[in-house]
Amino acid sequence: MAFGAQAGTYEWTSGWGMGVSEHLVDDGNGNELNISCPDDEEQGYVSAYATINGKQYSSNDEPGFDVIVDGKTYTNPFYTGCRACGDIFRNEFWEALRKANRLQLSAEGRTINLPTKNIAQVLKPIESQENSCRSEW
Repeated sequence: MAFGAQAGTYEWTSGWGMGVSEHLVDDGNGNELNISCPDDEEQGYVSAYATINGKQYSSNDEPGFDVIVDGKTYTNPFYTGCRACGDIFRNEFWEALRKANRLQLSAEGRTINLPTKNIAQVLKPIESQENSCRSEW
């Protein structure tokens, strides 16, 4: 059975379809974050897509977008194609994101706020069998 994450709920939701888990949050004004996690490495690794003030960004494109968790800025944290990037994602960023009280996205001088309701329930711990969000490195 496949189901998609639902937008417009002002809280974190998740869904699954075509071998990819998606974790989504939006602010009701068109700003959103979508974290995509393939079920297996052959399909790829974690990536994320953001809409900030009507403009779309991808973690796979330069320069991507920044995630600000409780005041700490993580530069394009869903890009894990380098060793240091993967280490930061696994060892610091993911758990900080799961525990976020304040979540912001930033790109090209624009910063938006996103809800954190249900974030810890939706984003499973990095070592959990239920979490398919793997770094490339």
